[in-house]
Amino acid sequence: MKGSTRRFQSVSELEAGAYRRFQLVACGACGFIGRLHDATATGMPPELAKRKFQQMGWSIGQKASQDHCPRCVEGRAKSNPKPVPQEPMMVEPPRQPTLDDRRRIREALFAHYDEESGRYSKAHSDRSVAAALKVPFAWVSQVREALGFGPDRNEAADAWHGEIKAIREAIKVAQDEVLADAAGRFDALDKRLSALERSGVKETAA
Repeated sequence: MKGSTRRFQSVSELEAGAYRRFQLVACGACGFIGRLHDATATGMPPELAKRKFQQMGWSIGQKASQDHCPRCVEGRAKSNPKPVPQEPMMVEPPRQPTLDDRRRIREALFAHYDEESGRYSKAHSDRSVAAALKVPFAWVSQVREALGFGPDRNEAADAWHGEIKAIREAIKVAQDEVLADAAGRFDALDKRLSALERSGVKETAA
């Protein structure tokens, strides 16, 4: 996907099986392209992108030709002060799954996803299916959701979380029992001490 937010260009690139969005800005002096990872959900607002680039050492002017990278700001490019013409950046659109890709993903989902329990069997997941088929993780998620399957969770993870929960509950019960026993012993000792103090010192007959 490719778009722009006034001054800055917004692009998405595939990294490690997932798409990541970046904000790009070009130096008006040397043509260097600055990149900023955009982790926002809907795209970074221009003012936020401007502030982030400034924190990275960029000088953002009133117009694009006045944007300068940190190196030019420091005067390291004085020998070539004129802007270097830059060809428009061409960003290829993300690769889309073919009909065969979708077919293979569907077959894997039907083989490993338990619709009745709403989870993957054993330790399968969107990522494991994507790795086995050598396709982007996002493709598997899209097909799973399109088929109306449940969330990306599995039997192994549920069992692990269930055991953790059981152990935590057992610890709480043990703590309650220990505290109750300690309270009972404390109460008994306190009663003995109070009775002894009330009785006073017993004098021995001469």
